[in-house]
Amino acid sequence: MINFETAAHWYGADSSPQHDADLRTARKNNLYPSVTTIDKDVFRNQGLEKYKMNQLVMAACAHQRQPHETDEGYANRIYQVSLEHSKSAAEFGSALHDAIEHYPQMPLDANLVPWLDKFGVWYSANVSHPLHQEKVLLDHDLAVAGRCDFIGIGKGKFEGQTIIPDWKTQDVKKDDKGRKKPNFYPSWARQLSFYAVSFAKEAGTFPMGIPTCISVVIDSNEPEEPFVKVWEKEEIQDAYTTFVVGAWLYFSGAGNRKPYWPHKKNQLQVGLSVPMPFDEDAN
Repeated sequence: MINFETAAHWYGADSSPQHDADLRTARKNNLYPSVTTIDKDVFRNQGLEKYKMNQLVMAACAHQRQPHETDEGYANRIYQVSLEHSKSAAEFGSALHDAIEHYPQMPLDANLVPWLDKFGVWYSANVSHPLHQEKVLLDHDLAVAGRCDFIGIGKGKFEGQTIIPDWKTQDVKKDDKGRKKPNFYPSWARQLSFYAVSFAKEAGTFPMGIPTCISVVIDSNEPEEPFVKVWEKEEIQDAYTTFVVGAWLYFSGAGNRKPYWPHKKNQLQVGLSVPMPFDEDAN
């Protein structure tokens, strides 16, 4: 009844984006699913699900059904209304993300300048120079791809390190004591771990030399210096192992999915005889 929006992203094995593809096209052309496609499909975010349900209920309460509307028409109208808040947040996040991509050039939208000024304080203190921006990374062992915000060389406390900071905008809430406390989600660690391992494999430094993974949260409510979490190496290792298991579930067709692994007809196998990532015996 409802035409739900989908966010599946696909890439060719040559790193070309194929975002208009569906599963049928992916099967035909052996496309790689994105890291976020797998993560969102396999690892359910209960907080996000509750938020979506709340938005649906509030939209239904605020918008009465019109006499001329069919069940399907009313349902789809309420669904679209329920997306308005998240779309507004996404538009701000996309605009700021684009501005950061072109930093230190200031954005044409003057409203974003205060946020860029605060972001620049962190950037200037921690980034020596960029290596890649918006780089598509591929893990050919898994047949998964993803677009990474930024890869660079750090300075200050990251002196000489290869770093992968991931820019996130968030409606940062205050705790009971009035202190702002952003959320740092496990999905972010899984996403960053995929980027770090894929880049290390490409650079020939895996498994010992994976980049430092950093989540950089920018409060969408007001301009101020970002909130930062540097993920420990062990956290990234655990996150990547978890993601590999999630990829196996995705490709093997667990749940309601149909089996699909781009490499071959037989699906990706993960078992006791298969060393997991970072297994000392495998290295």
